[in-house]
Order: sequence, then structure tokens, then C-alpha cells
Amino acid sequence: MSFLNNNINKIPEYPFTRLRKLLSTENESNKDNILDLSIGQPYHKFPLFVKSVLARENIKWGLYPPMRGLPILRNSYLKWLKKRFKVKSSFFGNENILPLSGTREGLFSISLVLSVKQIIVPNPFYQVYLGSSLFQNLPISFMNTNIKENYLLDIDNLRNKIKKTPSLIYFCNPSNPQGKCASANYLKELIDVIRRYKSILVLDECYTDIYTKKKPVGGIEVCQEVGKSLKNVLIFHSLSKRSNVAGLRSGFVVGDKSIINLFSKLRSYSAPAIPLPIQILSAKLWSDERHVNESRENYNIKFNYADKILSSYNCYSRPEAGFYLWMNVGNGEKFAKALYKNFNIKVMPGKYLSVGARNNPGKKFVRVSLVHSNLKSKEAINKIAKQLKCFQN
Repeated sequence: MSFLNNNINKIPEYPFTRLRKLLSTENESNKDNILDLSIGQPYHKFPLFVKSVLARENIKWGLYPPMRGLPILRNSYLKWLKKRFKVKSSFFGNENILPLSGTREGLFSISLVLSVKQIIVPNPFYQVYLGSSLFQNLPISFMNTNIKENYLLDIDNLRNKIKKTPSLIYFCNPSNPQGKCASANYLKELIDVIRRYKSILVLDECYTDIYTKKKPVGGIEVCQEVGKSLKNVLIFHSLSKRSNVAGLRSGFVVGDKSIINLFSKLRSYSAPAIPLPIQILSAKLWSDERHVNESRENYNIKFNYADKILSSYNCYSRPEAGFYLWMNVGNGEKFAKALYKNFNIKVMPGKYLSVGARNNPGKKFVRVSLVHSNLKSKEAINKIAKQLKCFQN
């Protein structure tokens, strides 16, 4: 039909749709107590004040929310950025920040305000990055990442790709699904290349507060060292993983003022504003570190147990950050299907998080989300070990 946007047909089905089809041959009626480790949806407890704040601000559901956010919310962003990344706000302010109804919608729609010639995406990647190609019919260049480069983009290769082609580059740090962190020196070089060739860098830092040992470096602290400027850089943060409130749909972007201003103008028409009670609650969540520390301790308990049970398998390595295991099991689809059949556990085949018919970098892998309680996660790790043993025999 001529009035349809057929660009949508060019992107693959979303990973969870593909996973349902893969497991559809199993009789769901015979499946009890299925444990879903395929999705990055934290089940850790969120702070008790969430309920009380929403109840107290209940009357404000009837009011239109400001697109740029309440002063209390904007100030909470600034204070958190300054504290978390040890930066001085003298080189950025409210004019550089915009609230988002979850970073997913912001990552999807940001390309609508940019005039670039191509989109560059790491492979594997968060699938929302594909959305940027739907409305401007932009070509996408996928850059395979692997363990040799610590799952980072090869900067020399990137430089060659953007020399004559201004681009929008997506980069997740810490990375999803591998849980690897870029160094300050790497980010400095990446930002320098982006600016030199008049491109735009989107830094997705949604996992930055979930780490096992060393705090991940933030893009904004590197920007402070590289010219004290956010030029050509957009950095996305979210409460979904940090505060275990994925359903709240609350995040923000901080970056180049000229892009933020245009993005704000676009959003005044499309109106994806955060409701007032959620803005007030979000401000309190960004200002509270206790619940974040407790959650991080729980993830470390689970990773310590994974070290104990899985370290004898070559496919296992502890991530630096995030809450995923990225495991080379030889055949991700086959392993996921067997694990579901034998132990009622869902994991995500890495193939569904990547692209490539012959050279798909995720084909051999599965992504395991350790997002449930410590007890459930430990039970799952034990069952995964049993399945790994079967695969190795």
C-alpha cells in the first residue's frame, strides 16, 4: 500500500517477538513457574517513598506538565550529574537538559532533529537504535564488536566511516549486553573523532550506576576535560535500571544546547512530557543514593555466586557493569530452547540482539538477565550450569 512507511519492514521483529516464536513449539500449558531472564527488567525493591510521594501528589495528575520539567526535577539532574561524575556545572546548565518519558523514547526520536547522512550502531546493540532510520530513510552501518576490542567500537574503523559522511553514532557505556566499560582515554578519543568529522555521539549510559567494582566513567566528565563543552554529544540517563522503576518511564538527556533546544521544540508538538507526580517522584529518586547502593550490593551477591558456580566454564566472565551475563554457548538459539525445555528458564539468544546473516556476532551467545531476587537468581545459575554441562558433553 503506497501510503505505508515501508521502512518499518526493513528492521527485524523485536527480540522478544522472535524469542516467543522460538519457544512456541513448547506446550505452554505444561509450563509452570517459568523464570524469565530474557528481559532487563529489575525486580529489586524500589524505595518505600515511591508510594507515599505518588499518593501525596495525586491531585497533580489533572495538570499539564511542563515539557522542560519542574525546577525541582531539573535541579535534581544537575546535582546528580555533579555528584556522580564529579563535574562542575559551569560548562552546562538547565539549557542543556531535557526530561524524557524513559530514555527509550528519546533514543528513538532524537534523529528527527538531526541532519546526518548515516547512522552507526555497534553490533550487538539495544534494538531501539534502529528506530532512527525509519523516518529519514537513512542508511545504517553496523560495526561488529568483539572481545579483542573489549566490545568497544574500533575508532580507526569509525574514523574511516565518518570522514566524508556526517553521522549519528550510538554508543552504550556500560555496554548492553556485554557489560564492558570504556576508559576515559577511549571516550576522549571517541569524542575528538566525532567532533572533528562533524558527527553526533549519542551516549547511552543507562547502566552507569550498576557496576561490580570500579565506577564507569561518564561522558560528561570526559566532556569537562575535552574543551569543557558538550558540543556534538548527547548523554542519556534513566531511572529504570538505577532505581528499579522501569514502569515509571522517567529519564533525561544532557548535551549540546543547540540540539537540546531543537529537540525541545519538537517535543512541544509531540507532547511526551513526564506527568507532574512522576516528575516530583523522579527528583527524589535522583537525590537518593541509599536504594541504589542496596540494589548494587544485591547484584554483586548474584555475580559472586555466578563466579563460584560458572567460573569453570570458558563461556563465563563476570561483567564490569550492568546486570547481564553474556555467554558464548556455541549456539544461542539452541541453548535458549534447551534451557527453556529442561528448566523453564527464558534467556535471550544473542542473535536476536545483533544483525548479520552470515557474520552475526551474537549468534553463539545468550544474554542472561540476573534481575530477580537473589534466591531465584542463584537457582537459575545452578540450572544454567547443568545445561552448560550437557552442552559440553
